[in-house]
Amino acid sequence: MDGVAGQHGWRWILIIEGLPTVVLGIAIWFLLADDPEHARYLTPEEKALMIVRRERQTGGTASAEYFTWVDAKKALRDWKVWAFATGQFGADTMLYGYSTFLPTIISDLGDWTAAEIQALTIPCYCLGAVTYLIVARISDSQQKRGLYAVMFGAISVIGYGLLISSTPSGVHYFGCFLVAMGLYVVVGLPLAWLPSNAPRYGKRTTASGTQLTIGNSSGIMAPFLYKTVEGPRYVKGHSVTLAMVGYASVLYGFLWWYHARINKKRKAGEEDWKIEGKSAEEVAELGDESPLFVYTI
Repeated sequence: MDGVAGQHGWRWILIIEGLPTVVLGIAIWFLLADDPEHARYLTPEEKALMIVRRERQTGGTASAEYFTWVDAKKALRDWKVWAFATGQFGADTMLYGYSTFLPTIISDLGDWTAAEIQALTIPCYCLGAVTYLIVARISDSQQKRGLYAVMFGAISVIGYGLLISSTPSGVHYFGCFLVAMGLYVVVGLPLAWLPSNAPRYGKRTTASGTQLTIGNSSGIMAPFLYKTVEGPRYVKGHSVTLAMVGYASVLYGFLWWYHARINKKRKAGEEDWKIEGKSAEEVAELGDESPLFVYTI
């Protein structure tokens, strides 16, 4: 499409890829319901089921389903939200940088055309996608996020170690597969982990927004890590990304330990003093601060 309507081919790529996002973003405003009661696409039975599931969740009170500035401020004052946000920044550095260096690594393997190079990136992305779907399924069934974020973060770190090493191009290509295995797991699981530990809507939306905003800002930095003149090895880019993913993995390991420790204390009744003299409704209004709330680890 290079030259169509006077536009370069790369411009058409951005237009075609971005147009569905823009259209869908506008459509969702009108099509996606704010709550089960107003969801036209759900049957009465499905609406009732969602309402029951919401009410059974600790902290899932009627007021918890609406945004309040009190809850938003609690999110901004919660150190865990900022920890998740900085961890997301580290993981997203890998996400934004991966597509930059992968074609260069492959081109160094042989005399390929541009189309063949792009085709050879597909196995890496497929492995990443399949790994993510499998791990997400297992993680959700076990309600364990930290374990898999740390495990697959370590795999990606090993992959970057191979990319930095002075080894044949085939080894570097293998390293790309290891990076891909952890790529979507380390980026995606924390996006489900943080909101699952914030039952009140105002805190949950503020926490997720903060996490996504800070995490996606790594996209500003990532292109500068992989300058064309430093290819095909990109030692600096790989080293910085390795450090960022390593940081995110260690941080998620700490959050895993911290949440498990709080759950243990709550189970032992060490936080019951927080609800002394309170009614059941007042206890439920505490959200994740309630000693009855069990954190996802």
